[in-house]
Amino acid sequence: MIMFYFFNVIKKKLTKGLKKNGGRNFLGRVCIRGQGGGNKKLYRFIDFFRRINLMGRVIKIIYDTNRSARLAFIIYINGFCSYLILQKNVKINKFLYSGTLPLYNEIIKDGYSMPLKFIPLFSNICNIELKPFIGSTLCRAAEVSCLMIGKIKNKAILKLNSK
Repeated sequence: MIMFYFFNVIKKKLTKGLKKNGGRNFLGRVCIRGQGGGNKKLYRFIDFFRRINLMGRVIKIIYDTNRSARLAFIIYINGFCSYLILQKNVKINKFLYSGTLPLYNEIIKDGYSMPLKFIPLFSNICNIELKPFIGSTLCRAAEVSCLMIGKIKNKAILKLNSK
């Protein structure tokens, strides 16, 4: 019972209701006819940075109405919770690592987050950050990933789906 209450409180803090405008402009006048109604939508705040340096466990996989990708609700070891965009082979109860430091004693698996210099060659990658500290910008859609085919000094060569 306590875990259910805790889960709902955290879930409410990570979501917000989206306001619809029904085809109206800033003055409230109808500009596009025929819009309106439909189901209410919730916006889920997604962690695009993943710099916590901890292992977390996937608790729930959620369909998000605002995007094509599925989301994973993850609880980290210290109790911090967040939503992540799900990679292809990640299932419920799987442990994921999010951080900027490498893992030395563990094999790097699908869904882990770390700098490209620590990721081995020929591995599938998604949610790629092009510039430091701006969040992930590449390969964020549903079941989209790219392949790391090379490394040169501080840069990596990635093969995208668009070749």
